[in-house]
Amino acid sequence: MQTLPRSYYDDAPMAPNRAAAIEYLRRPGDVYRAGDVYYITSREGVRFAQTHPEIFSSAKAFDGLSAMIQLIPIAVDPPEHAQYRKVLDPFFGPRRMRELEDGLRADVRAHIDAFAPTGHCEAMTDLARKFPTQAILTLLGLPHADLPQFLDWVDGIFHSDTASQANGEPNTRQMECSLALFGYLQDKIAHKRTHPDDALISSVLAITGDEAWTDEQMLGMCFVLVLGGLDTVTGAIGFCLLRLAEDPVLRHALIADPSRIPLFIEEVLRLDGPAQMVPRMTTEDVEVAGTLIPAGMQVALVLGTANREGLRANDFDVPDLGERISHLAFGGGIHRCLGAHLARTELRLMLEEFHARIPDYTIAGTPTLSWPAASVSLQTLPLEFPPS
Repeated sequence: MQTLPRSYYDDAPMAPNRAAAIEYLRRPGDVYRAGDVYYITSREGVRFAQTHPEIFSSAKAFDGLSAMIQLIPIAVDPPEHAQYRKVLDPFFGPRRMRELEDGLRADVRAHIDAFAPTGHCEAMTDLARKFPTQAILTLLGLPHADLPQFLDWVDGIFHSDTASQANGEPNTRQMECSLALFGYLQDKIAHKRTHPDDALISSVLAITGDEAWTDEQMLGMCFVLVLGGLDTVTGAIGFCLLRLAEDPVLRHALIADPSRIPLFIEEVLRLDGPAQMVPRMTTEDVEVAGTLIPAGMQVALVLGTANREGLRANDFDVPDLGERISHLAFGGGIHRCLGAHLARTELRLMLEEFHARIPDYTIAGTPTLSWPAASVSLQTLPLEFPPS
Protein backbone atom coordinates (compact mmCIF):
# COMPACT_ATOMS: atom_id res chain seq x y z
CA MET A 1 0.00 0.00 0.00
CA GLN A 2 1.39 3.37 -0.99
CA THR A 3 1.34 6.34 1.38
CA LEU A 4 0.36 9.57 -0.34
CA PRO A 5 0.80 13.19 0.78
CA ARG A 6 -1.80 14.46 3.25
CA SER A 7 -3.00 16.92 0.63
CA TYR A 8 -3.97 14.18 -1.85
CA TYR A 9 -7.68 14.34 -0.96
CA ASP A 10 -7.82 18.15 -0.92
CA ASP A 11 -6.07 18.25 -4.30
CA ALA A 12 -8.85 16.31 -6.05
CA PRO A 13 -9.93 18.13 -9.24
CA MET A 14 -13.38 18.82 -7.87
CA ALA A 15 -15.74 20.60 -10.27
CA PRO A 16 -19.50 20.92 -10.74
CA ASN A 17 -19.21 17.72 -12.80
CA ARG A 18 -17.16 15.65 -10.40
CA ALA A 19 -16.61 12.45 -12.39
CA ALA A 20 -12.90 13.28 -12.84
CA ALA A 21 -12.50 13.94 -9.12
CA ILE A 22 -14.12 10.62 -8.24
CA GLU A 23 -11.78 8.77 -10.56
CA TYR A 24 -8.84 10.61 -8.98
CA LEU A 25 -9.94 9.66 -5.45
CA ARG A 26 -10.35 5.97 -6.18
CA ARG A 27 -7.25 5.67 -8.39
CA PRO A 28 -4.85 4.67 -5.53
CA GLY A 29 -7.04 1.69 -4.61
CA ASP A 30 -9.85 0.43 -2.38
CA VAL A 31 -7.86 1.49 0.71
CA TYR A 32 -4.92 3.87 0.82
CA ARG A 33 -3.17 6.17 3.24
CA ALA A 34 -2.70 9.90 2.70
CA GLY A 35 -0.78 11.49 5.54
CA ASP A 36 -2.23 10.14 8.79
CA VAL A 37 -5.62 9.23 7.30
CA TYR A 38 -6.70 5.93 5.76
CA TYR A 39 -9.20 6.35 2.92
CA ILE A 40 -11.71 3.60 2.13
CA THR A 41 -13.11 4.11 -1.36
CA SER A 42 -14.87 0.88 -2.33
CA ARG A 43 -18.57 0.33 -1.73
CA GLU A 44 -17.89 -2.97 0.01
CA GLY A 45 -15.29 -1.42 2.29
CA VAL A 46 -17.44 1.58 3.17
CA ARG A 47 -20.43 -0.65 3.95
CA PHE A 48 -18.23 -2.87 6.15
CA ALA A 49 -17.11 0.15 8.17
CA GLN A 50 -20.66 1.53 8.45
CA THR A 51 -22.00 -1.73 9.81
CA HIS A 52 -19.18 -2.23 12.35
CA PRO A 53 -19.37 0.85 14.59
CA GLU A 54 -17.59 -1.06 17.33
CA ILE A 55 -14.47 -1.03 15.12
CA PHE A 56 -15.00 2.23 13.23
CA SER A 57 -15.98 4.68 15.95
CA SER A 58 -17.89 7.84 15.09
CA ALA A 59 -17.58 9.18 18.64
CA LYS A 60 -13.78 8.98 18.65
CA ALA A 61 -13.63 10.66 15.25
CA PHE A 62 -15.17 13.75 16.83
CA ASP A 63 -13.12 13.73 20.05
CA GLY A 64 -11.73 17.21 19.36
CA LEU A 65 -15.14 18.83 19.03
CA SER A 66 -16.70 16.68 21.75
CA ALA A 67 -14.26 18.15 24.25
CA MET A 68 -16.34 21.33 23.94
CA ILE A 69 -19.78 19.78 23.44
CA GLN A 70 -21.08 16.29 22.76
CA LEU A 71 -22.47 16.24 19.24
CA ILE A 72 -25.69 14.20 19.57
CA PRO A 73 -26.25 11.68 18.03
CA ILE A 74 -23.38 11.67 15.51
CA ALA A 75 -20.56 11.61 18.09
CA VAL A 76 -22.12 8.87 20.22
CA ASP A 77 -21.38 5.16 19.87
CA PRO A 78 -23.48 2.17 21.05
CA PRO A 79 -25.16 1.54 23.36
CA GLU A 80 -25.94 5.19 24.21
CA HIS A 81 -26.51 6.00 20.55
CA ALA A 82 -29.64 3.84 20.38
CA GLN A 83 -31.18 5.71 23.32
CA TYR A 84 -30.79 9.06 21.58
CA ARG A 85 -32.10 7.77 18.25
CA LYS A 86 -35.14 6.25 19.95
CA VAL A 87 -36.09 9.74 21.14
CA LEU A 88 -35.21 11.63 17.95
CA ASP A 89 -36.23 9.31 15.11
CA PRO A 90 -40.01 9.95 15.40
CA PHE A 91 -39.45 13.69 14.88
CA PHE A 92 -37.77 12.98 11.52
CA GLY A 93 -39.93 10.15 10.22
CA PRO A 94 -42.38 10.21 7.28
CA ARG A 95 -45.36 11.00 9.50
CA ARG A 96 -43.74 14.13 10.92
CA MET A 97 -42.66 15.21 7.42
CA ARG A 98 -46.28 14.98 6.23
CA GLU A 99 -47.31 17.20 9.12
CA LEU A 100 -44.68 19.79 8.18
CA GLU A 101 -45.15 19.62 4.40
CA ASP A 102 -47.75 22.37 3.93
CA GLY A 103 -45.70 24.84 5.93
CA LEU A 104 -42.47 23.93 4.17
CA ARG A 105 -44.16 24.24 0.79
CA ALA A 106 -45.41 27.72 1.66
CA ASP A 107 -41.90 28.70 2.79
CA VAL A 108 -40.14 27.61 -0.41
CA ARG A 109 -42.89 29.11 -2.56
CA ALA A 110 -42.41 32.48 -0.86
CA HIS A 111 -38.66 32.41 -1.55
CA ILE A 112 -39.26 31.59 -5.24
CA ASP A 113 -42.00 34.20 -5.55
CA ALA A 114 -39.52 36.84 -4.41
CA PHE A 115 -37.31 36.42 -7.51
CA ALA A 116 -39.58 34.79 -10.12
CA PRO A 117 -40.83 38.18 -11.50
CA THR A 118 -37.25 39.47 -11.98
CA GLY A 119 -36.13 36.91 -14.58
CA HIS A 120 -32.95 36.01 -12.73
CA CYS A 121 -31.66 34.73 -9.40
CA GLU A 122 -28.49 33.65 -7.67
CA ALA A 123 -29.88 30.25 -6.76
CA MET A 124 -27.52 29.54 -3.89
CA THR A 125 -28.07 32.86 -2.09
CA ASP A 126 -31.72 33.40 -2.99
CA LEU A 127 -32.99 29.87 -2.39
CA ALA A 128 -30.53 27.08 -1.57
CA ARG A 129 -29.31 28.66 1.68
CA LYS A 130 -32.55 30.28 2.80
CA PHE A 131 -34.98 27.39 2.50
CA PRO A 132 -33.06 24.68 4.47
CA THR A 133 -32.26 27.22 7.19
CA GLN A 134 -35.91 28.17 7.52
CA ALA A 135 -36.85 24.47 7.62
CA ILE A 136 -34.50 23.89 10.57
CA LEU A 137 -36.02 26.89 12.38
CA THR A 138 -39.46 25.34 11.84
CA LEU A 139 -38.35 21.92 13.05
CA LEU A 140 -36.76 23.28 16.23
CA GLY A 141 -39.54 25.75 16.91
CA LEU A 142 -37.37 28.86 16.52
CA PRO A 143 -38.67 32.21 15.23
CA HIS A 144 -38.66 32.69 11.46
CA ALA A 145 -37.80 36.31 12.14
CA ASP A 146 -34.33 35.07 13.14
CA LEU A 147 -33.65 33.78 9.60
CA PRO A 148 -31.34 36.70 8.55
CA GLN A 149 -29.20 36.27 11.67
CA PHE A 150 -29.06 32.51 11.19
CA LEU A 151 -28.01 32.96 7.57
CA ASP A 152 -25.16 35.23 8.65
CA TRP A 153 -23.90 32.71 11.20
CA VAL A 154 -24.17 29.82 8.74
CA ASP A 155 -22.34 31.84 6.11
CA GLY A 156 -19.56 32.55 8.59
CA ILE A 157 -19.23 28.91 9.64
CA PHE A 158 -19.38 27.32 6.19
CA HIS A 159 -18.41 30.00 3.70
CA SER A 160 -15.68 32.13 5.26
CA ASP A 161 -13.16 33.39 2.71
CA THR A 162 -10.47 31.41 4.51
CA ALA A 163 -11.97 28.07 5.39
CA SER A 164 -9.24 27.15 7.86
CA GLN A 165 -5.79 28.02 9.00
CA ALA A 166 -2.81 25.97 7.89
CA ASN A 167 -3.08 23.81 11.01
CA GLY A 168 -6.73 23.01 10.33
CA GLU A 169 -8.10 25.19 13.11
CA PRO A 170 -11.21 27.35 12.51
CA ASN A 171 -10.54 30.92 11.46
CA THR A 172 -11.67 33.96 13.47
CA ARG A 173 -15.01 34.43 11.74
CA GLN A 174 -15.86 30.75 12.05
CA MET A 175 -15.15 30.87 15.78
CA GLU A 176 -17.14 34.08 16.28
CA CYS A 177 -20.15 32.72 14.41
CA SER A 178 -19.98 29.34 16.16
CA LEU A 179 -19.86 30.97 19.60
CA ALA A 180 -22.71 33.31 18.69
CA LEU A 181 -24.79 30.35 17.52
CA PHE A 182 -23.98 28.47 20.74
CA GLY A 183 -25.13 31.44 22.81
CA TYR A 184 -28.32 31.84 20.79
CA LEU A 185 -29.23 28.15 21.14
CA GLN A 186 -28.51 28.20 24.87
CA ASP A 187 -30.88 31.13 25.32
CA LYS A 188 -33.62 29.48 23.27
CA ILE A 189 -33.32 26.18 25.14
CA ALA A 190 -33.64 28.01 28.46
CA HIS A 191 -36.67 29.90 27.11
CA LYS A 192 -38.35 26.69 25.90
CA ARG A 193 -38.12 25.18 29.37
CA THR A 194 -40.59 27.78 30.63
CA HIS A 195 -42.43 28.52 27.35
CA PRO A 196 -42.95 25.13 25.63
CA ASP A 197 -44.53 24.59 22.23
CA ASP A 198 -45.11 21.52 20.03
CA ALA A 199 -41.77 21.61 18.15
CA LEU A 200 -38.70 19.45 18.62
CA ILE A 201 -36.82 21.32 21.37
CA SER A 202 -39.85 21.52 23.67
CA SER A 203 -40.82 17.91 22.98
CA VAL A 204 -37.39 16.60 24.04
CA LEU A 205 -37.31 18.92 27.04
CA ALA A 206 -40.63 17.42 28.15
CA ILE A 207 -38.94 14.07 28.87
CA THR A 208 -38.71 13.61 32.63
CA GLY A 209 -37.11 11.28 35.14
CA ASP A 210 -33.85 9.45 34.58
CA GLU A 211 -34.14 9.93 30.79
CA ALA A 212 -34.48 13.73 30.96
CA TRP A 213 -31.97 15.62 28.80
CA THR A 214 -29.57 18.18 30.21
CA ASP A 215 -29.04 21.60 28.66
CA GLU A 216 -25.65 20.38 27.39
CA GLN A 217 -27.25 17.42 25.63
CA MET A 218 -29.90 19.69 24.12
CA LEU A 219 -27.25 22.09 22.89
CA GLY A 220 -25.26 19.27 21.30
CA MET A 221 -28.34 17.99 19.50
CA CYS A 222 -29.36 21.43 18.21
CA PHE A 223 -25.86 22.23 17.01
CA VAL A 224 -25.66 18.95 15.06
CA LEU A 225 -29.05 19.56 13.45
CA VAL A 226 -28.07 23.07 12.41
CA LEU A 227 -24.66 22.11 11.03
CA GLY A 228 -25.67 18.76 9.57
CA GLY A 229 -28.97 19.86 8.08
CA LEU A 230 -28.02 23.09 6.35
CA ASP A 231 -24.93 22.95 4.16
CA THR A 232 -25.73 19.44 2.93
CA VAL A 233 -29.26 20.27 1.76
CA THR A 234 -28.01 23.58 0.39
CA GLY A 235 -25.48 21.67 -1.69
CA ALA A 236 -28.07 19.19 -2.94
CA ILE A 237 -30.45 21.98 -4.01
CA GLY A 238 -27.67 23.59 -6.01
CA PHE A 239 -26.70 20.37 -7.78
CA CYS A 240 -30.35 19.55 -8.58
CA LEU A 241 -30.86 22.91 -10.26
CA LEU A 242 -27.48 22.77 -11.99
CA ARG A 243 -28.18 19.41 -13.61
CA LEU A 244 -31.65 20.48 -14.74
CA ALA A 245 -30.43 23.81 -16.07
CA GLU A 246 -27.88 21.90 -18.15
CA ASP A 247 -30.36 19.24 -19.32
CA PRO A 248 -33.68 20.73 -20.53
CA VAL A 249 -34.87 17.34 -21.83
CA LEU A 250 -34.56 15.83 -18.36
CA ARG A 251 -36.10 18.94 -16.79
CA HIS A 252 -39.19 18.83 -18.98
CA ALA A 253 -39.54 15.09 -18.39
CA LEU A 254 -39.81 15.84 -14.65
CA ILE A 255 -42.26 18.67 -15.28
CA ALA A 256 -44.42 16.39 -17.43
CA ASP A 257 -44.31 13.62 -14.82
CA PRO A 258 -43.59 14.94 -11.30
CA SER A 259 -43.80 11.39 -9.93
CA ARG A 260 -40.26 10.93 -11.30
CA ILE A 261 -38.87 13.73 -9.11
CA PRO A 262 -38.02 11.39 -6.20
CA LEU A 263 -35.99 9.15 -8.54
CA PHE A 264 -34.12 12.19 -9.86
CA ILE A 265 -33.38 13.33 -6.30
CA GLU A 266 -31.93 9.93 -5.41
CA GLU A 267 -29.67 10.05 -8.46
CA VAL A 268 -28.44 13.54 -7.60
CA LEU A 269 -27.72 12.41 -4.06
CA ARG A 270 -25.87 9.38 -5.41
CA LEU A 271 -23.81 11.32 -7.94
CA ASP A 272 -23.52 14.71 -6.26
CA GLY A 273 -24.02 14.01 -2.57
CA PRO A 274 -22.58 17.02 -0.72
CA ALA A 275 -20.95 14.84 1.96
CA GLN A 276 -18.10 13.25 -0.01
CA MET A 277 -16.68 11.48 3.02
CA VAL A 278 -17.36 10.91 6.71
CA PRO A 279 -14.74 10.43 9.44
CA ARG A 280 -14.23 7.44 11.70
CA MET A 281 -11.47 6.19 14.03
CA THR A 282 -10.47 2.57 14.45
CA THR A 283 -10.73 1.02 17.90
CA GLU A 284 -8.73 -2.08 16.98
CA ASP A 285 -6.56 -3.44 14.17
CA VAL A 286 -8.75 -4.30 11.20
CA GLU A 287 -8.17 -5.56 7.67
CA VAL A 288 -10.12 -3.99 4.81
CA ALA A 289 -9.61 -5.06 1.18
CA GLY A 290 -6.33 -6.73 2.12
CA THR A 291 -4.95 -3.67 3.92
CA LEU A 292 -4.31 -3.64 7.67
CA ILE A 293 -5.52 -0.46 9.35
CA PRO A 294 -4.04 -0.21 12.87
CA ALA A 295 -6.07 0.74 15.92
CA GLY A 296 -6.34 4.42 16.73
CA MET A 297 -6.11 5.62 13.12
CA GLN A 298 -8.25 8.26 11.44
CA VAL A 299 -10.33 6.79 8.63
CA ALA A 300 -12.31 8.53 5.89
CA LEU A 301 -15.24 6.66 4.36
CA VAL A 302 -15.35 8.10 0.84
CA LEU A 303 -19.05 8.05 -0.01
CA GLY A 304 -18.52 9.76 -3.35
CA THR A 305 -16.48 6.87 -4.78
CA ALA A 306 -18.64 4.16 -3.20
CA ASN A 307 -21.75 5.66 -4.79
CA ARG A 308 -20.28 5.47 -8.29
CA GLU A 309 -19.36 1.83 -8.37
CA GLY A 310 -20.98 -0.18 -11.16
CA LEU A 311 -24.35 -1.15 -9.72
CA ARG A 312 -25.95 -1.66 -13.15
CA ALA A 313 -24.90 -2.50 -16.66
CA ASN A 314 -25.18 1.01 -18.14
CA ASP A 315 -23.23 4.18 -17.29
CA PHE A 316 -23.28 4.68 -13.53
CA ASP A 317 -21.83 8.21 -13.81
CA VAL A 318 -25.02 9.73 -15.24
CA PRO A 319 -28.55 10.02 -13.78
CA ASP A 320 -30.88 7.14 -14.69
CA LEU A 321 -34.53 7.46 -13.73
CA GLY A 322 -35.36 3.95 -14.88
CA GLU A 323 -34.74 2.38 -11.50
CA ARG A 324 -33.90 3.40 -7.96
CA ILE A 325 -30.33 2.48 -7.06
CA SER A 326 -29.37 2.19 -3.42
CA HIS A 327 -26.80 4.81 -2.45
CA LEU A 328 -24.80 5.80 0.62
CA ALA A 329 -25.24 9.58 0.48
CA PHE A 330 -27.03 9.48 3.84
CA GLY A 331 -24.49 7.11 5.34
CA GLY A 332 -25.46 3.70 6.61
CA GLY A 333 -25.71 1.51 9.65
CA ILE A 334 -26.65 3.01 13.01
CA HIS A 335 -25.35 6.44 11.99
CA ARG A 336 -27.56 6.73 8.91
CA CYS A 337 -28.51 10.39 8.57
CA LEU A 338 -31.23 11.39 11.03
CA GLY A 339 -32.59 14.02 8.64
CA ALA A 340 -32.81 11.91 5.46
CA HIS A 341 -36.62 12.19 5.22
CA LEU A 342 -36.47 15.93 5.86
CA ALA A 343 -33.83 16.43 3.16
CA ARG A 344 -35.83 14.43 0.60
CA THR A 345 -38.97 16.40 1.45
CA GLU A 346 -37.19 19.74 1.09
CA LEU A 347 -35.69 18.76 -2.27
CA ARG A 348 -38.99 17.49 -3.66
CA LEU A 349 -40.95 20.55 -2.58
CA MET A 350 -38.25 22.85 -3.95
CA LEU A 351 -38.38 21.24 -7.40
CA GLU A 352 -42.18 21.10 -7.51
CA GLU A 353 -42.56 24.76 -6.59
CA PHE A 354 -39.65 25.99 -8.71
CA HIS A 355 -41.02 24.33 -11.84
CA ALA A 356 -44.54 25.54 -11.10
CA ARG A 357 -43.29 29.12 -11.50
CA ILE A 358 -40.11 28.73 -13.57
CA PRO A 359 -40.23 25.78 -16.01
CA ASP A 360 -37.47 27.14 -18.28
CA TYR A 361 -34.14 28.36 -16.95
CA THR A 362 -30.54 28.48 -18.06
CA ILE A 363 -27.19 29.17 -16.41
CA ALA A 364 -26.25 32.83 -16.67
CA GLY A 365 -22.54 32.72 -15.98
CA THR A 366 -20.07 30.28 -14.47
CA PRO A 367 -21.06 28.38 -11.32
CA THR A 368 -18.37 28.26 -8.64
CA LEU A 369 -17.65 25.42 -6.25
CA SER A 370 -16.65 25.32 -2.59
CA TRP A 371 -13.76 22.85 -2.25
CA PRO A 372 -12.03 21.62 -0.19
CA ALA A 373 -14.58 21.83 2.59
CA ALA A 374 -16.53 19.63 4.96
CA SER A 375 -19.10 19.22 2.22
CA VAL A 376 -19.04 19.95 -1.48
CA SER A 377 -21.37 22.75 -2.51
CA LEU A 378 -21.80 25.31 -5.23
CA GLN A 379 -20.91 28.76 -3.99
CA THR A 380 -22.76 30.46 -6.83
CA LEU A 381 -25.31 29.35 -9.40
CA PRO A 382 -26.62 32.29 -11.46
CA LEU A 383 -29.81 31.44 -13.36
CA GLU A 384 -31.93 33.39 -15.82
CA PHE A 385 -35.45 32.69 -17.03
CA PRO A 386 -38.53 34.40 -18.49
CA PRO A 387 -40.07 36.58 -15.75
CA SER A 388 -43.24 34.98 -14.37
